[in-house]
Order: sequence, then structure tokens, then C-alpha cells
Amino acid sequence: MNYTIIIEHLEPEISPWLLLEYRHVSQIHGKERVWFTNVPTRYHRLLRLYGRVFEESVIELLVKVLIDPSQTIILDPSASRRLQYSDLVNAKYIIIGGILGDHPPRGRTRIYITNRAPPIVRAFNIGEEQYSIDGSAYYVKYLIEHKNDKGFQYVDGVRVETEYGYVYLPYRYPLVNGKPLLADGLEYYLKYRRLRDDIWREILQL
Repeated sequence: MNYTIIIEHLEPEISPWLLLEYRHVSQIHGKERVWFTNVPTRYHRLLRLYGRVFEESVIELLVKVLIDPSQTIILDPSASRRLQYSDLVNAKYIIIGGILGDHPPRGRTRIYITNRAPPIVRAFNIGEEQYSIDGSAYYVKYLIEHKNDKGFQYVDGVRVETEYGYVYLPYRYPLVNGKPLLADGLEYYLKYRRLRDDIWREILQL
């Protein structure tokens, strides 16, 4: 199946947390299938480790028809239609908002992507609760591989224990082998407020 995951970067910076989720999307789908759009030039070298990088927003790419609007879908939590495998079959580009979630959600995907995209671009939700960026990407991968969401499991809310108490993540996370799927290195970052050494070494190879 020929498809591209497009992450439209919508935060002012790329924090360590956001970087870990972007990195995980690349691990889930493969670097060759991931694009990052709307990225300030200062982050291009970093994100090229994990996919193709564009300074233009995905809206600019759609309007200029550099990507085909008729083959593009948006994952928008506020969309009325639920994503099905049949929707992915006819899609070449799948847009996910590069947003660290708010609780409650502020509808930024709808405001900054769905409402600005050409009308032919369809938007779908993947459930009634908010996923992380990489969790959304994993759900797409699951649908592609299984052709439906039968057997897909999730948990709403995850607690990460630290020496100062716990950090509560109030989002929906896929369960893989009975455990919440968090970005590689995220639990370490939440506990120690720094990136794991091997991830630093990966970044410093630039």
C-alpha cells in the first residue's frame, strides 16, 4: 500500500517530548513514509533523521497541488466520520496534526488544518478520545495491517511514576502486548527530564 504520513507541525518549538513522538512515528511507519510540514528551518536537519521535511505548510502543498487533495485525508478528533480501512485504501496522504494535546482539546486540528484545506479533502476521527501523535500513527498502521480495528485495544490515561510522584497522561494510548504504547524514551524523559543517552547520540550524529 503506497501512502505517506504527513505531520503538520503546529507547535512554536520542537520540545524533547514532541521530538520523541515524531521519532516514534518514523519508527512505526518507516522514515521513507513520513513527511514533516510547516517546520521552521532551524529544525530541518534534526527532523531529516526521521523523514522528509518541508518549510511549507501542508495547506500550501494542497493548494499548489503538490500533493493531490483528492487522495488526502485528515485525522481530526472533531470530524464526524470514523476512519475505516476503506478510506485508507483510496488515500495516498494521511495528515496528522503535530500538536502536544490539550486537555480538554481545543480543536486545533480543525482550526489550522481541516477548516483551511480544500473542500475535497476528507476528515475522519479515530474514536471519541484524543490520541497522542504517535498513537494516531499507530492506529493507522493497525488499520492498514488488519484491514479493520477488530482486536485493537487501548487504555484511557496513563500514569508514569517518578521520584517526585507521578505524571498523568490524560490521552488514549494503544495497548501492545498488554502495555500502553508510549514513544520510545518518553517514560525516561518524564522521569529524569532529559533525553536518554542513546537518543542524544543519535541526534548528535548530525
